[in-house]
Amino acid sequence: MKHKGGVSILIKAFNEEAQIASCLAAAVREAQSVGGEVILVDSLSTDRTVEIARSYPVRIVQFSFLEDRGCGAAVQLGYQFSKGEYIYVLDGDMELQTGFIAKALAVLNTEPDVAGIGGKLLDTHIRNAMDLKRAETVGSVNSRAEVDALGGGALYRRDAIESVGYLAHRWLPAFEEAELGFRLRAAGWRLLRLPDVAVLHTGHAESSWGMLRRLWMNRRAHASGMFLRAALGKAWWWRVVRYQWSVVLTSGIHLMVLGMAILLGTNLLDTVGKWLALELGVWTFLWLVLCIKKRNLSLACFSLINWNVVTMAALLGASRALADPSVPISAREIT
Repeated sequence: MKHKGGVSILIKAFNEEAQIASCLAAAVREAQSVGGEVILVDSLSTDRTVEIARSYPVRIVQFSFLEDRGCGAAVQLGYQFSKGEYIYVLDGDMELQTGFIAKALAVLNTEPDVAGIGGKLLDTHIRNAMDLKRAETVGSVNSRAEVDALGGGALYRRDAIESVGYLAHRWLPAFEEAELGFRLRAAGWRLLRLPDVAVLHTGHAESSWGMLRRLWMNRRAHASGMFLRAALGKAWWWRVVRYQWSVVLTSGIHLMVLGMAILLGTNLLDTVGKWLALELGVWTFLWLVLCIKKRNLSLACFSLINWNVVTMAALLGASRALADPSVPISAREIT
C-alpha cells in the first residue's frame, strides 16, 4: 500500500470552513508536485468543512465516535489511512508554501539518520501571547538547526515513525508533536529545522485571555500534566520536564513557599498569614523581573497568571491515566 518516495499530507480540521479551501489548495498543489496524497482528518465538524473539502482531490476520513477526537488522535487517525513513505503533519488553518516539501525531501534523502524536517511558521496575525511566542521561536529561525521537537508541522520519515511505534499519542489533547520528537530523539534519530518558510498560519482571532479560557475549557491546558505522567519512567522523561519548565517551576515555588510558611509559623493562623505574605512577595518579585525582561506590564502579568492556571490544569491532567496510544481509532472514509 506504500508508495516509494510518496508523501502523505495529513490535515487535521475541526470547523475550519473559513480557512480550509486555501489549506487544501496549497496541500494538493504540493502533493502533486512531489507525488503523493492529501488526507483531511475531520473531527466531526458541524460547519461546511467537509462540504468544501469534497471539491478537492483529497481523501476525507472522519472519527466514528465523538469521544475519540482530539489533537493527537486526529494526527494518528490520518496516519492509519496514509500510504506515503513520508508524512507531513498540517493543521487546517495552515497554508503550505511552495517548494518546502521538496527541500525537506532532499535533506531526508541525503541524511538517513534524520527523522523529520520542519521550517519557519509565519503567523499572518499576532493577536495573543501564543502567537508572539511562535513568532519568537519557529517564526524567527535564520539558520539550519538540530532540535528536540518540531512544532507547527513537519515532514517525517515513515521508517522512523514505525521504529518508535506510532505517529501521535492519540490520548494527548496537545503536545503530540513534542511527544513524537522526544520519542524519536531517544531512539537516536535527528530532527532538523530549516530557515525556509514552511507554512503560513492563521490561528484564532482571540486575545491572550480568550486563548487561556479556550484552552482550559477544551482541556488542552490539562495536557501538560498528562504529558508528564505519560513520560514517567520513559527514556525521554527529562526532556519532557525541561519542556514543561514553567509547570515544574510554578509547582516548585508553591511547594517551597508552603514549606517555609510551615517552618516559620507558630500556629495555624500564623502559618496561613505567613504563607499568603510569602506568596505575595515571591510573585510580586517575579512579576517585576518579567516586567524588566518583557518590557510590558500586562504581558508580564499574563505570563504569571498563565503559569498558575496551566499548573493547576496540569495537576488535574496528571491525575488521569492515559490508555494505550497504539490502539487503532475507529473511523470511516467519506466518499
